[in-house]
Amino acid sequence: MRGVTMQIQYLGFENRSRGRDYNYRVLNPKSENREFTFTISTQAFSERRVPFQDAADICYQKLQKELGLETAEQPLPRHSIISNQELDEYREKYRPPKRRTW
Repeated sequence: MRGVTMQIQYLGFENRSRGRDYNYRVLNPKSENREFTFTISTQAFSERRVPFQDAADICYQKLQKELGLETAEQPLPRHSIISNQELDEYREKYRPPKRRTW
């Protein structure tokens, strides 16, 4: 099955008391389909560490990266919490501070 790649589907989010859960399904023709959940804390949103519109992409980027590092001995956990460090790294990469031009 050369040329067939896995697909990641975004299934939406759910508000929880601890934060928002972002849900994804990974479709892989070489193995069974799997679902993953990533949580971003309510505190991260209230402290403006992450805007709501970036949250799903942050989780998608992490899932894509982790799937690339996954091995049979170390499968990706089905639930992960996005750390403040990961949020900061995303913000620095995709939303650098705007410089004022006077």
